[in-house]
Amino acid sequence: MRGHAGDGDELASIIIVLYNSSRYIEPCIESIMRQDYPHEIIAVDNNSRDDSCQILKEKYPHVRLIKNQENAGYGAGNNEGVKYASGKYIVILNPDTIVEERWLRELIEPLRNEDKLITTPKILTYDGELINTCGAINHFSGLTFTRGLGCPIDMPFCKTRVSGFSGCSFAIRRDLYLSLGGFDQRFFMYNDDADLSWRANLNGFKILYIPQSTVKHDYTLKMSPKKLYHLEKGRYTILRKYLSTECLLLLGPSLLITEILTFGFASRHGMAYLYNKMLAMLHGLTDEITPVKGNSHLLIGSLDDRIPDDQLTTYKLDVFIIRSINFIYSFNFSCLKAIKMSYQKQIEKRVLQISHRLLNNPVD
Repeated sequence: MRGHAGDGDELASIIIVLYNSSRYIEPCIESIMRQDYPHEIIAVDNNSRDDSCQILKEKYPHVRLIKNQENAGYGAGNNEGVKYASGKYIVILNPDTIVEERWLRELIEPLRNEDKLITTPKILTYDGELINTCGAINHFSGLTFTRGLGCPIDMPFCKTRVSGFSGCSFAIRRDLYLSLGGFDQRFFMYNDDADLSWRANLNGFKILYIPQSTVKHDYTLKMSPKKLYHLEKGRYTILRKYLSTECLLLLGPSLLITEILTFGFASRHGMAYLYNKMLAMLHGLTDEITPVKGNSHLLIGSLDDRIPDDQLTTYKLDVFIIRSINFIYSFNFSCLKAIKMSYQKQIEKRVLQISHRLLNNPVD
């Protein structure tokens, strides 16, 4: 165990999934070792081809190393690490990060006082000059964006509830992580954190952004054809898992617009992107999916109804189009929520009527 235990402090298990991450290991582990909260570090290597494992064995023998024989993906690696965790709290961390002082304690403290809570830190770029993300924007169309990307680090993003967390770093009680089922291992990469965020919201969890907890992350926003494939396949999977046929039909106008946007983006960037977009649609809409049950009202109430207009484009016309589309998104989503609320009130009224009849006409 590392770190200094204070009154009531309980062990946190930090899970780091590695894949050819040798150049990041030393600054990442060294920054964790400076934390003032008791912790253990579990590194899960997804069959790296570099010297990641050798560095850990030689320089950081206190780190528990789990070596997988194949790369089953980021989510699967984290789930594997959790199996070996002995801490009350699970903290997920990317290897290409440097954590600042009190990162861990600030992330854990809220978990000690509230049930069904996930905390996510302020994540900066690796040089510490700009914001990478302050939580995540999970849009009801399944699109996912970083929150505050490119903003100055002193931008006043206060401690607040957000629709999603970044898979780069977040914390949750171990028993609650297991109750949610952990990461869905069908998501090899990308949108695995969005899927878990949707599932958490569906089950009444709160996702809390903690600005006092800070991480530096080696991140640059860019889109390759393969990344577009995983993002779009994941988006279709999320929609099919968590939204009923009724909701999907009611959101039809917004979902159609989203298809136009994503096809337009793919077409603009060339045939490789267009091919991967179509392949993602084929797989995302035909793969076998088991719908996830939960409180759909809580889920819908947690999702965002607008998308950023300044990510992945600098064209003024694109910005104008996205801003215009956001009005449609907001209106469509408001209609859905109004219909769901009306339906809920009808159910509650009917339940009260039946209860009243039973109380006044008891069955012998």
